[in-house]
Amino acid sequence: MRRLALSLRCRWLVRALSRNPLVRASDRAEALVSLMVVVVAALAIPFASSAGDDAYDARMRIIDEQLRTRHSVEAVVVGVTNATVGRYSRPGPVRAQWREGTQVRSAMVSSATVVNPGAAVSVWLDDAGNVVSPPDTPQVARSIAAARAWTLWVGIVSTAVLIAVASRRVLDRQRARSWERELLVLAHNDDGWADRHS
Repeated sequence: MRRLALSLRCRWLVRALSRNPLVRASDRAEALVSLMVVVVAALAIPFASSAGDDAYDARMRIIDEQLRTRHSVEAVVVGVTNATVGRYSRPGPVRAQWREGTQVRSAMVSSATVVNPGAAVSVWLDDAGNVVSPPDTPQVARSIAAARAWTLWVGIVSTAVLIAVASRRVLDRQRARSWERELLVLAHNDDGWADRHS
């Protein structure tokens, strides 16, 4: 059914752009606006792809900077919060302890999985020794780039579609007014028949 509807729409578009004298100017304008949506959707692909590439490069620079300024240490879990205890355990912050030089340090760190006391976890520190989040991964950069590209493409195409819908409404109103004028002429103009038969 969809294939038939698409075939009829394409056939209407070709006929509206032809030199058929029965085609109204408003039909040609509507066909041109519909064609504009398709062209804009195709032309937006390289722009969206370029924006995605730029977002990927920017995120990878941030990841490189994070990898230069952060390092991980192996720590041991010494305490868990209530969020990780019980029948329905879920990840939560844990108290981890690690050795840094001659000092033993401990801090609350987030854990992506449920861990028990005595388990080993990785703790990420910055150059000043503060606990920080782990650096982003290339998968994060790829997902951000894909989201940026799709968002830009959908935004451009949506704008083109909104313009097409608005122009179609304007053309529909114009066609309705034209029909009303023609019907009024038809209803009130008897081509002189009343004068001939009087």
